Amino acid sequence: MPKRVEVVDRVQVAHSKLLEGFSCTAVVAYLAETKGVSRRTAQRTVQQAYALIREDIDKANVQRSDLVAQAIHLLMESARLGLAQNNPGAVVGAIAQLDKLCGLRIYRN
Repeated sequence: MPKRVEVVDRVQVAHSKLLEGFSCTAVVAYLAETKGVSRRTAQRTVQQAYALIREDIDKANVQRSDLVAQAIHLLMESARLGLAQNNPGAVVGAIAQLDKLCGLRIYRN
């Protein structure tokens, strides 16, 4: 049976990776590889890390409008970085997602 300190360490690592933007699957694979645990144990650890994130959002009383504002900011930043790196695909992708989120198209009848 793992020591509590090992479990807490794994959850903290998973939490950090998720906040850095890694996908759930990437974090599971990372934990299984670096911490020597089974994929199932890594999945449970990621589940605990997501619970911490949900708790933070709930306790901070984050509203939908706050999340939309953050998403808009991240997409605009992605477009800026795409321009800076001369990556038109990234720019187009970010703008397309902004369009879906905000309805940027002008519709004519």
